[in-house]
Amino acid sequence: MDSLKKSINDLEAIIENAYDGLYITDGDANTLMINKAYERITGIKRQEVLGKNMRELVASGAIDRSVSLEVIEKRSPVTIMQELRSGKKVLVTGTPVFDMAKMQIKLVVTNVRDITELIELKDKLHETTLEVNRYLAELDKIKTLQRQQTKFATKSKKMIELLETAIKASQFDSNILITGESGVGKGLMAKLIHESSGRKDSPFVIINCAGIPEDLFESELFGYEPGAFSGASVKGKKGLLEVADKGTVFLDEIGDMSLRLQAKLLRVIEEKEMNRLGSTKTIKLNVRIIAATNQDINALIESKKFRQDLFFRVNTISIVIPPLRERMEDVIPLVQHFTQRINERYGMKKHFSSEAVQLLMSYAFPGNVRELSNMVEQAFLISKGEIVEADELPLQVRNIVDTQGLLLDDGKKTYSEIVDLMEYKVLKNALEKYGSTHKVAKNLKISQSTIVRKMKRLNIKIRDNE
Repeated sequence: MDSLKKSINDLEAIIENAYDGLYITDGDANTLMINKAYERITGIKRQEVLGKNMRELVASGAIDRSVSLEVIEKRSPVTIMQELRSGKKVLVTGTPVFDMAKMQIKLVVTNVRDITELIELKDKLHETTLEVNRYLAELDKIKTLQRQQTKFATKSKKMIELLETAIKASQFDSNILITGESGVGKGLMAKLIHESSGRKDSPFVIINCAGIPEDLFESELFGYEPGAFSGASVKGKKGLLEVADKGTVFLDEIGDMSLRLQAKLLRVIEEKEMNRLGSTKTIKLNVRIIAATNQDINALIESKKFRQDLFFRVNTISIVIPPLRERMEDVIPLVQHFTQRINERYGMKKHFSSEAVQLLMSYAFPGNVRELSNMVEQAFLISKGEIVEADELPLQVRNIVDTQGLLLDDGKKTYSEIVDLMEYKVLKNALEKYGSTHKVAKNLKISQSTIVRKMKRLNIKIRDNE
């Protein structure tokens, strides 16, 4: 009898001194015992619950959910996670103890473990993982940038002045709007500004306003809380604006952004704060906005497709990148730059003949620098020898001259004469077609002064009223 009493005392001591909280009820959910760990974890004292039924405790609000009741109902172990009034998060597991003779539950033993610190560690690990992924992505971008040697190669006075302006502007946090035709290098200019700024060690996040579907754009831009919408991640997600905190956001093709999102972006710029989808919590932001478009923003404003107040906010500093046809002196350094890059990439030693370069100089490049880059690579890949000849250039370049009458001449003309003949024919035909140097300049997309100068040099008669 004494030994039995001692065993019971030992068992009670074990329960009382267990690290995890223990809550024991009978098969009808009447509270029989709790230990001091349960009191410590939950803040509920034993005198508040001993002898009371779990249904009564739930009804009174003392406990919001009873695992013991769920175990009795399901006749199997149940595990849930609860957040207590104190803010602690606990993992609660209830286990039935059966009377094997009657196959009835005689006890429910509930284990309560404080996992607040574990959850906090998990959240910190998740945040750290996001940070690591962000930095890895940035590192990858930097490596890619170095590999491709995406630097401006220019001898144009206009471009050099533009780069100087961009570098000066980079020292301030003012928002910048970069405009120019497709392919002129707006993204490269934005990257240059970021890398020259005090934010260079923070993220440079590119958001393609034309490339993200409208129904996904808002969640990509602002992020969302768990369960914010059907299909949302249970973990929620940081938006691109939040990822870019302390860095630079490059809004490419901002002219394609919907008016609804323009209004939300305006708030971000003005208030420097945002909310994730499904959340009322305000998140402070510290980002620099660089926007770009190849569209006429003023025309978009007039047609009510772009907010004028947003235009004023993003256009604190304006940078207009001229098309390649207005800075033809950049064709040769760009060809040299792309040639070096492709040679290094493919282990080749190719170069363009002077005739091929001169032919490229005569092309208007409607696709700008991007078209020239693609053209150089295409010519490299199809050329037979180490020298890329003029007749190995893409068809659209070769078609600007009468190859039978000029390039395949019988050898009596010098190269300079051939080029002059080519320009004479193009300008003469254009003047006959359009009637004035102003219209020729407009249709050939070159300045009128350049047209007049070339016509005078080639002795093409210009009307007296011009």
